[in-house]
Amino acid sequence: MACLNVPTARGKNVEGSASTPDSTWTPEAVDIVARACEHYGGMQAWRAIRRLRMVPERLSGLVPWLKGSGRTFSLPASFEICPRARWTRLVGFPDAEHTGVFEDGAIWIERRDNATVIARSSEHRQTMTGKKGTRRWLPMDALYFLGYAAAHYCALPFGLLDARLLGVRRMAMAGRATALEVEFPESLHTHSRRQTFYFDAECNLVRHDYVAEPVGPWAHGAHFWHRQARVDGMLIALERQVRVRVGSMATPIMALHLTLSHPEVEYDTAQRARESVVKGAPRSLEPL
Repeated sequence: MACLNVPTARGKNVEGSASTPDSTWTPEAVDIVARACEHYGGMQAWRAIRRLRMVPERLSGLVPWLKGSGRTFSLPASFEICPRARWTRLVGFPDAEHTGVFEDGAIWIERRDNATVIARSSEHRQTMTGKKGTRRWLPMDALYFLGYAAAHYCALPFGLLDARLLGVRRMAMAGRATALEVEFPESLHTHSRRQTFYFDAECNLVRHDYVAEPVGPWAHGAHFWHRQARVDGMLIALERQVRVRVGSMATPIMALHLTLSHPEVEYDTAQRARESVVKGAPRSLEPL
């Protein structure tokens, strides 16, 4: 299934809502994102991605423990992700005979042998708010959370220009870093609309702040991107540590710790060939 052609739950392809950043983006901020996109593999390679694959090794921390990891749900055998289509497959979830699918907000669980759907939810986020949000997660809850998180993380930094820029500031974080505070469109399934992204001098995305709303309004996290590895041209984080955040301060409390292995990038060879023709063209700043 090609990332570039996966229909969303609404029956249309996701190719981005605009060709250029809106008027809130300053030249400095646009340049930071443009350089980060080049550092993470470049727009030509990004447009040609068919899917990403990786194997989750271990999930720990306060949030997984509270929500029932290892008791009411388990990690899948692998993730398959089409970030441009906002699509994630959890292979071997919730058990070896099934696969969970997240598709631009809709989720379902199907049998691996014949793709028969055994459970479906089209607006699952609404079931994880208010008092319902305090419960331990069932497999469908974990599928929604893991599905949208994987799809959005793998779309970064390429999807940042879909957001509205709220501010730019310089930070001292083991060296100088630039923080971009943005607001994503309501249609995007992610932790929260307002998020902050920290880039170091080499344009590595080193930290990512948000409120994980499906976990609860208290779930303020500082998400650190570790073990970033180059895989077939793309830079992929294989360790994610989310620490409880108070204001802008990251505390020592580990909210979530996920380690991944065996990353693979599958390209659409025809699309990559077309992109290579324009490789010498001026750098594109198109969002998703």
